[in-house]
Amino acid sequence: MGTPANGPPGDPPGFVHIPDPARLELDRAVQAVVTRANDVLHAESRLRDLLRAVLAVTTDIASPGVLDHLVNAARELLGARFAALAVLDDEGRLVQFRHSGIEPSAAREIGPWPRGEGVLGRLRTQSGPLRIDDINAAPDTYGFPTGHPTMRSFLGVPIRARGRTFGALYLADKQGAGTVPAPFTTEDEELLQALAGAASAAVDNARLYEQAQRREAWQHATALISSALLARTEPDQVLALIVEQARQVAGADIAAIALPETPERLVIRIAAGQYADRVTGQYLPTAQSLTGLVLTRGEPLITADLATDGRSHQPDTDLSPASGPAMFAPLTARGSRTGVLFVTRQPGRAGFDHDQLDMLTVFAAQAALAERLAAERADAELVTQVRDHERIAQDLRDRVIEGIFAISLTLNGLATTAPPHRQQHLLDTVGRLDTVIRDIRATVFDLRHPDPGPGAP
Repeated sequence: MGTPANGPPGDPPGFVHIPDPARLELDRAVQAVVTRANDVLHAESRLRDLLRAVLAVTTDIASPGVLDHLVNAARELLGARFAALAVLDDEGRLVQFRHSGIEPSAAREIGPWPRGEGVLGRLRTQSGPLRIDDINAAPDTYGFPTGHPTMRSFLGVPIRARGRTFGALYLADKQGAGTVPAPFTTEDEELLQALAGAASAAVDNARLYEQAQRREAWQHATALISSALLARTEPDQVLALIVEQARQVAGADIAAIALPETPERLVIRIAAGQYADRVTGQYLPTAQSLTGLVLTRGEPLITADLATDGRSHQPDTDLSPASGPAMFAPLTARGSRTGVLFVTRQPGRAGFDHDQLDMLTVFAAQAALAERLAAERADAELVTQVRDHERIAQDLRDRVIEGIFAISLTLNGLATTAPPHRQQHLLDTVGRLDTVIRDIRATVFDLRHPDPGPGAP
């Protein structure tokens, strides 16, 4: 090896001088190594964050806050200002919407949940992620409602399980070094996809767990109602129990039973909930309400918004505090429809699904059975009353009338041998006894043939 050249005058002895180009190349190599190490550390940190996020949403599927954990974890993992999760039912309707980054007061000002159209609706039909640097420039972006915070960058992924999409996870406004939100990167997209993939099983399991819990609650309530029916509880008490159980198990704000009063209108006979006093006794038009529609068609239905449903020409009743999601089931007994059981929630709350509608239909069948039992008991009481009337009539005929008639004959015989001034008095008494006999016979006839009431043939 050659001896390295000494450096410029003034350098320490043995100092190796490296030309400037070589020094710059070495600096670049060192900087590349440092940058790569930082990238590795950053990637490792984000992977640890991803692992913590996955654990946060998969640890306890029974927790009611599992969906909130998912939204918060996604927002923190990717450093976004806003995050939201939309959960769909089997029909593709929005049933839950969780968000993070928006204050509750601001959320109330925004109003109802988004309908899942435009950009948000695209995630329902595509299997991959959707990344937009400026959501306001997207051609299918709809206007934000009043009070909605402005958003710029957007990243969304569908939540899929068992071959279908049942939700979507959205992020907006990645926080960068400046005041303007930074666009999301390919790395962000991959991380969110990984989180969505891990969370999809947890969310699906949470949905199945919730359905199982709900079915258990419905079955318990059904058993309570069946016990009340078998115990010959008063029909009105059974109906009140059905309405209250339906409200509790369905998580509704109002539950009620409406019965037809005339062909043109129904009346709410029993209601339960915070607004029960306001609702009870109100009338519903048969031809211009969802309640009347269910009674006429004999088919249960669900509406996402009772106040604006196009199938109703006017609001069903003064349910303004609870005129949001609703479901209706007809009371059917022996092929005839005798009323409608319905439950409603306040606007902005989650909608009902068909699984809940099936359970409500079972409750309606029990309510119809209670109505049928009430009618049969009334018929049985009428039969008992008629039999009592016949028994009384029989007693009057066999005992009272025969006894009076015997007395009348005796007095009539005495009148033939009595002095003249007594004879007329005895004959008058016999005449009054004959009148009593005729009155008793008329009463017996009325007891055997009671008045059927007005309108009877």
